[in-house]
Amino acid sequence: MPIYEFICERCELRFEELMRNGDKPRCPGCSTNDVRRLLSSFAVHSQSANLGGGGASKSCSSCAGSSCASCH
Repeated sequence: MPIYEFICERCELRFEELMRNGDKPRCPGCSTNDVRRLLSSFAVHSQSANLGGGGASKSCSSCAGSSCASCH
């Protein structure tokens, strides 16, 4: 069974649920079933420059490069 990400239309809580096809979840915050499924993003990590990775280099939003201690 896949895990889907949802947002509650009433209280705006974001949550994940393991769902069977056709089931509609209830919000764990306010118990309404007025929820909308979100498109989940995923991360890809590659050390190969051929796959879109930059080799072993890393960066974060703080340094936007390769010079801060928080991401290196």
